[in-house]
Amino acid sequence: MNDMTATDSLVCVKFVQQTDGTPGRTLNPADEAALAAALHHRTTGKVTVLSMAPKSCEAGLRELLARGADKAVLLCDSHFAGSDSYATSGILAEAIRQLGPFGLIFCGRRAIDGETGQVPPALATKLGLPCVTNVLDMEPRSDGILHCRRLLEEGVEHLACQTPAVLSLCEYSYPSRAPSLSDLRRAKGKQVEHLDAAALGIDPSACGLAGSPTRVEQASPHTSGLRRVTQLDLDTFVETTAKLFREVLI
Repeated sequence: MNDMTATDSLVCVKFVQQTDGTPGRTLNPADEAALAAALHHRTTGKVTVLSMAPKSCEAGLRELLARGADKAVLLCDSHFAGSDSYATSGILAEAIRQLGPFGLIFCGRRAIDGETGQVPPALATKLGLPCVTNVLDMEPRSDGILHCRRLLEEGVEHLACQTPAVLSLCEYSYPSRAPSLSDLRRAKGKQVEHLDAAALGIDPSACGLAGSPTRVEQASPHTSGLRRVTQLDLDTFVETTAKLFREVLI
């Protein structure tokens, strides 16, 4: 796996539930930036997108082929259902070993449904690779050294690391490109490779709920800090605004 001459890249992507409550899934925003970064820095190698998801997400992967990815792989198995970040990173790591070698492995820094940010560093640990998190931009160099700018709580850090490496990208750090109609038509003819637990040689007890040490006991909506929004007709808006001005000025 630690092939310093590898020129291919891999992008781990996740399809999350729509935030507006409508049915269906959409590409996680940070993973969208990860794909855009991989395509932006592609030179002679190929870009593979990898997702552990239900079969219904195959259409989403095919759209990523239309955006410019060269290959798409779907990890789909009922044994994978319920995997936490620990089990998920193990499944992804085994798939990457079989599909590689890769010079760079791109991930989004976090998924909007879980917000853990644990998969990229856990994946790097299982692959024995360095990991740079919260990447804003990067500059791969011919000597195999990658120069990155990463976001911190109180500023930005500049650092360099040896490749191959795992990177987690910040949301909107690289602008994505919408596929054209001709891109979408070409992608329809491309195949999405499917791999299950048996193909990866993974024991079912090491994935899904059986292989996940994390248990979510309770989840509740976060309401603190939310502001109430009231819709007003034009006359009421004018009257209310005038009243507020009078209260402030008088």
